[in-house]
Amino acid sequence: MSLGSGRGAPVTIAVVEDQREVREGLTYLLGLDGRVRVTGGFERAEDLLDRLSGASPADDPDIVLMDIHLPGMDGIEATRELRAARPDIVVLILTVFEEPDTILAAFRAGARGYLLKNTRPEALLEQVLSARDDGSPISPTVARRLLDELRRDADETAAADYGLTAREREVLRDIVDGLTYKELAEKHHIAGSTAKKHMLHIYQKLNVSSKAEIVRKALNEHLV
Repeated sequence: MSLGSGRGAPVTIAVVEDQREVREGLTYLLGLDGRVRVTGGFERAEDLLDRLSGASPADDPDIVLMDIHLPGMDGIEATRELRAARPDIVVLILTVFEEPDTILAAFRAGARGYLLKNTRPEALLEQVLSARDDGSPISPTVARRLLDELRRDADETAAADYGLTAREREVLRDIVDGLTYKELAEKHHIAGSTAKKHMLHIYQKLNVSSKAEIVRKALNEHLV
């Protein structure tokens, strides 16, 4: 099975959706286009996995449209198992969930795209078909949420510098590397009392009380 083989041949799609009316509606709408052939609709992810385990990979669908909220195994875990068992199958999440954590979890599980059920049918069709050409379709509102999350993370990272000076950052890096007061002083050609003063300022700015805490915080928050 190869998604790119035979551009004249229809793309085969399986739908995993627990709501019967939604599943049948998707099957009908997608089937109206000659570029698509829906090969199966499944209420549970386990049903699809069972079907695939007893079939030749040559008979696999090109694309699986996967809901997230399913009875039994959820769509994210199903995506992980499906990608492990049949890595050539493209999984596109089709759901109502827009939370950034859910979106990221789906991509980490191996989904290639993330689409929302409120997408207009003609737009949904084109997004699904874009996966045939190695596209990674993402609904615009999902893309905006991911962008907002990335910006928020960047802002938090930028804010977590604790007002450290360039010299204090150098000293912090040396502390993480295990240098002693004496070694710090020798490396930076400063008096031992000055090295201790830098250390004290770093402790105060990072609000820590031990070397173990300072190392942990520096590493966890990527300060070095």
